[in-house]
Amino acid sequence: MDFISITHVTLAVTATLSGAIVLARRKGDVLHTRLGKLFVACMVLVNITAFALWPKYGFTFFQPLALWNLVWVFLGYYYATKKPNKNWLINHYYFMSYAYVGVLAAALARIPLSFGFLPNEAAFISIAVVFGISTYIIEKQGKRLRVIGI
Repeated sequence: MDFISITHVTLAVTATLSGAIVLARRKGDVLHTRLGKLFVACMVLVNITAFALWPKYGFTFFQPLALWNLVWVFLGYYYATKKPNKNWLINHYYFMSYAYVGVLAAALARIPLSFGFLPNEAAFISIAVVFGISTYIIEKQGKRLRVIGI
């Protein structure tokens, strides 16, 4: 594996682990903030390195997804740091949750691409399954957060 690929994978693993810890722990404390910033930094670099891999692998569905994910990461970070309106926390929750789902979906989509039998179809199916299950969980939690007034 070349340097960019190793960097991309290392950053993706770090983002996945730091994001999982942030999601599993209590929110709003110092560790949440620090791990959240680590997640954001890793995700920005993961999405940038996805474009740097373009010459090696050609244009794939990962580049548009990386651009989309980058927007979600920036918006999640924006709402957490600027708090522009009364709904900043719920917006932060949604954007960061879906950014995390993006890195999970991309990781799982890479698995079938390693095999020769219908790799693109299997990758799309894995992405759809991850987003389907995650959307259910995120929306259910989001509804609960709205009910308690967050």
